[in-house]
Amino acid sequence: MFPDFGTLLGRLLDHRRVGIGRLSRDAGVSEDDLRSVVDGVRPDPSLLRALAPALDWHAADLFVMAGRPVPDALAPLDASAGQFLGDLVTDAVCLPADQRSRLRELAQDLPQEPRRAVYAAWKVYDPSEGGFGAMVANMVFANRNFGRTSAAAKALAAGSNGRMYVSPSTIFRIGSGRVELTADRLAGLATLLDVPAGDLAAVTGMPGGKPPEDLAAADVAALLWEVRRLSAAQARQVAERAEAMRRLIPDDAVDRRFYRHRSYGSAC
Repeated sequence: MFPDFGTLLGRLLDHRRVGIGRLSRDAGVSEDDLRSVVDGVRPDPSLLRALAPALDWHAADLFVMAGRPVPDALAPLDASAGQFLGDLVTDAVCLPADQRSRLRELAQDLPQEPRRAVYAAWKVYDPSEGGFGAMVANMVFANRNFGRTSAAAKALAAGSNGRMYVSPSTIFRIGSGRVELTADRLAGLATLLDVPAGDLAAVTGMPGGKPPEDLAAADVAALLWEVRRLSAAQARQVAERAEAMRRLIPDDAVDRRFYRHRSYGSAC
């Protein structure tokens, strides 16, 4: 049986050495209500929303952890925007830090468009079958707008020199419980989720793995979170900007013909 939210929250607090009283104050929620959740009462949506900033987790991920449907207000805006994530990741991870920052600012500055349809993830895994693998897979595919497309596979695969992700086929199998969620895989997925690897390890009760330090990968994971609120047209705009930045010929380039004729694959 998959553990209840209170058990998982208790593991996280133990890992951080934070007491219920402090979390109650930080989140602005009743200590009695919080204790009841830790004791097994199912948290209501308002409590999950309040806990998110106090824990420095995305509220949508706490809903997944609690086994609750992610509300429309917290879900990605446009499922069709996922088709642009592959090219966006491939280009953005190769950019210098200042250009990655500008790309994220672009995503943040784009206006919020109205939701035109209820967001439906291509797949929702059952934790009673896939365990913690299902929980993590739901965070990846539902909360970050990845789907079963070639674009998502391109983004999720270890194509960017193996820097960021577990392969998509592996995540599919992890979600269904057919492949083990190992400490190394969990650490790799922590980068994509932009969640501390130690937090994920504590919640799942697994040995703590440590992902390789890679600022580019971390920046792109943060960018993906910003892009999830965009429409398909806006996501395409960000992806095209990333491609243009990557193709820009450096002022100090010795052989400019190299940049004009270079083939852009997954490697930087």
